[in-house]
Amino acid sequence: MSKSRTLGIMSMLFAVISAMFAASGQPYGASGFAIAAGLAGLFAGWRSDDGD
Repeated sequence: MSKSRTLGIMSMLFAVISAMFAASGQPYGASGFAIAAGLAGLFAGWRSDDGD
């Protein structure tokens, strides 16, 4: 599995965890995981290797 695909999957996982925190009324946890999802998505889209 390539690095960008792994980061993309991590981004989706962080987004799901963020939604779970938001649904349970914990805004600080939700915002932390939302930032992590955004950064993982940014690095997943920032392709420096052509390993695919």
